Amino acid sequence: MRRSARLDRRIQAGAAHLTLAVRDGEHSWGELGALIAEFEARRFVLVTDGIAPRGQLARVRALAAARAPTVLHELRTRPHPTDPATDGRADAEALPDGTVIAVGGERACAVPAAVRVPTDLAAACGPALTLHRPVPAALAWVRSDLLAAGPAARTRAGLVAVVRHVLAVCPAHCPALAGLLTPGARHDARTLTALLALCADARSALVCFDPDETGPALALGYGRSLAAAARATLGPALAPGDADALGLLLASAVAVRLGLAARPTGRAHRDLLARNGSATALPAAADLDRLADAAVATTRPGLLLLADLGRPYCADGRLLTPVDGAVLRAAVGELAARADRADRITLPHSRAAGTGPVAPQNRGDGRPAAGREQDGTGSPCGRDGRRSTVETRSGPAGTAAQQKEFPS
Repeated sequence: MRRSARLDRRIQAGAAHLTLAVRDGEHSWGELGALIAEFEARRFVLVTDGIAPRGQLARVRALAAARAPTVLHELRTRPHPTDPATDGRADAEALPDGTVIAVGGERACAVPAAVRVPTDLAAACGPALTLHRPVPAALAWVRSDLLAAGPAARTRAGLVAVVRHVLAVCPAHCPALAGLLTPGARHDARTLTALLALCADARSALVCFDPDETGPALALGYGRSLAAAARATLGPALAPGDADALGLLLASAVAVRLGLAARPTGRAHRDLLARNGSATALPAAADLDRLADAAVATTRPGLLLLADLGRPYCADGRLLTPVDGAVLRAAVGELAARADRADRITLPHSRAAGTGPVAPQNRGDGRPAAGREQDGTGSPCGRDGRRSTVETRSGPAGTAAQQKEFPS
């Protein structure tokens, strides 16, 4: 099947549903205008967070204003950033009345909105696909060509969200993703569309049977609470997406320390993130005590941990495992120690010291060469990494991800 830069998906969770429309080309703006008109709003509230390029924001505002009176609402910058996937309700409380159109990054798309126009990959793979209540029906509209043309740092940050989905929900795609990731983070529109299909199908398969996201769908937020702690305490020292990468690594380290997961699972986390050029260790000047305190505070309800790739740990019917503060502090110390290892390097784009091992380079035939931390299967996930707790859904032809159509 030929890969396409266009995609249509529908995500259903109870009575709520969301339509994902991925398009490319300037002609697609007309379609967005027609879709906005279908909401028959008396007033539109255009919400942005400062991430959206001015041209895109102006285009969406013009389309909305042509259908109904439109006001612009810019979310204020917060002095202590938190996890954008969990604070959308607080932002929504200050919004004017009207049908909300969110344009921008993760924070804008975390606001309950009828129309979401994510302008970076992290927002498109995460909060833009979330079924925010009380909105019964929503549209997520993405321009894949504009995502591909965006800054590499933003694309790299968004790919961490894809790594999260693969590690926690659909590890069968781990070999294909490992062959795709590079520190340069330059991917064409068709490739990004395939990755969006992977994330949308993973979410659809989970929330269809867990609309409140209190059961298996908790896997979609794997590592997010620890990422919030890293973002709040280390923010300026981290490149975009590195807080999320550190959250995944801390969650993996906790699972290993509790004896819930084997060390090869942690190696799979580090290898995928290193291939992406993301941080695999804490910055050299990190305040470990402050980070540990923040980790303890943000994980009081418990942590979703993986017993194996794609297999959340469950005890007594609960997927959130209480974690002792001493274990969290030890995990933080372990991640700090990795920065001092001689086999670690600092990638030019990252502000974090010791961002990861030298990623295995592609061979002449396009396949990844074996690295020191691989297990002989040619994939950071290994043979067992092909197990998954869910089957991603697709149309009759299947998604690009299921067809293994990532560039090899």
